[in-house]
Amino acid sequence: MEDRDPAAEAGPVVPAEVAWLLPGALVGPAEVLPRVQAICAAYPELFQAMFVLLATHPSLPREILAAVTKQQRSDIDDLSREDVVGLYTAILNGGRQGFDAVLRARRKSERGKGGGFSWVKE
Repeated sequence: MEDRDPAAEAGPVVPAEVAWLLPGALVGPAEVLPRVQAICAAYPELFQAMFVLLATHPSLPREILAAVTKQQRSDIDDLSREDVVGLYTAILNGGRQGFDAVLRARRKSERGKGGGFSWVKE
């Protein structure tokens, strides 16, 4: 009969510093915010920053990721949270081409103008 090592059967040991990258990892807001700040500072180009954020936070809902991204990126102040969620969806489904197409459409649209009423602010 073979002697089996139960630790070897459990799979590789993942260091705590990168365990948050694993699928299904639960992360709290206190852990996410510093990472998003660091990634946004490291990637000045919007697509690259959003691509890395989406790749490194797969278990975080896109609505929450969009809200945190809006807090850290001044270049998307003119977009609504729903627009930023749309950009994340475009990155996921269409890569760079999808992202560019959605960004152009959102920036050209009249959606942020309160339905045509000049006195309505978003």
